[in-house]
Amino acid sequence: MQRKHAVLLVAGVLLLHLWLLAGAPLWLTPESGKPLRTQALVTRQIEVAAPRAPQVPKPVQPTPAKPPPAQTEEAPAEASAATPPLKFDDLGQDLSAPVGLPARSAASVDLPPYKRAGSEGLTDVTAFKAPDSALLKYQVQGQAKGFSYWASAELQWLQDGKDYEARLEVSAFLLGSRVQISKGTLGAEGLMPTRFGDKTRSEQAAHFQRDKGLITFSANSPDAPLLKGAQDRLSVVLQLSSLLAADPTRFPAGTMLSFQTVSQREAEVWQFLVEKEEMLQLPFGDISAIKLNRKPRREFDQHIELWFAPTLGYLPVRLRITNANGDFVDQLLSKAEKPSP
Repeated sequence: MQRKHAVLLVAGVLLLHLWLLAGAPLWLTPESGKPLRTQALVTRQIEVAAPRAPQVPKPVQPTPAKPPPAQTEEAPAEASAATPPLKFDDLGQDLSAPVGLPARSAASVDLPPYKRAGSEGLTDVTAFKAPDSALLKYQVQGQAKGFSYWASAELQWLQDGKDYEARLEVSAFLLGSRVQISKGTLGAEGLMPTRFGDKTRSEQAAHFQRDKGLITFSANSPDAPLLKGAQDRLSVVLQLSSLLAADPTRFPAGTMLSFQTVSQREAEVWQFLVEKEEMLQLPFGDISAIKLNRKPRREFDQHIELWFAPTLGYLPVRLRITNANGDFVDQLLSKAEKPSP
């Protein structure tokens, strides 16, 4: 009986953390582990001073008036033009300010200073090449609260030169599955999502209303402004593939790529640092891939690492997500093939 209870407890913990750590890859889910935001209670204390003895005012001696000083300088002229307003992203960062590298240890790889690829801190799409339709299968391993677990994932990517659909399903034995779907068009901004859905037992979705310049949510979250080049948490991975495939020389190591990234409940700006190409040992086999890195900007942000293989049309071959508490999910390519007609 004790063994049965232990098995049920482990299964329950894995089920909970599989979704919290992204039963789908973690970069596709809302940040986990954030503390509740509470309003501090502010009190004021009023001190009553002791009464003072009345004082008789001293007579004020009149002073002779002095002539006004002669003006030797003219008043400064008004500015010819108003100072342009500063622009900030949704995290309060000044988009016009230069971005510097974070502190790095002596053992880390030195990279050149960040170079923004785009105006206003968001990446401009000057050229893109969407990957050919493909079916990618992954082995998933992770750790949650000291427990290790394994799962499988399948990414189906379809595009006909005009429209696209990306479907990611992550499954674990006895724990069920989670499906995320991004649909949209291929246009001047690369991938242009129209709808992003996230489903376990029920589905929540974000809608990109380009005619109104808004992003709306079925979860009753407040509407968000639709920024140029906006992506969802699944399409952003294929957008990175498309930009690298079109012109990898435009994004050398040290380049920062920035996109408004939308989940089923919120929108924020994500920044990805291009790092060096490295050799990976995957279930698929040894393969060279370019690494992109989203480092945490706030205390409870997820650390996201992505690898894209040039020999596979820059499709994602590995995705690793690490939470602030050390829990992680690592998604490793095991098979790549053409989707069935």
